[in-house]
Amino acid sequence: TSEIQAKKAAKKQKLDEEVEELNRHLQIVPNDDDDVYTEATPLARKVPVVDYEIYIENDKPCYKIIRADGSP
Repeated sequence: TSEIQAKKAAKKQKLDEEVEELNRHLQIVPNDDDDVYTEATPLARKVPVVDYEIYIENDKPCYKIIRADGSP
């Protein structure tokens, strides 16, 4: 059960980091009206997936993503 809790904590931390990154790309732009609009800059930093590799871990198939820049 501690392994499951560790996985949940890691998943939550990853989601929090993604939300933080997305929030950094948001910009609030005031309009002449009293309304407020948000504009997001394109997330061009996201690396496209080039290929994937399937491997077996603990008798379960897992995917290893191979990105364009070669990072894991």
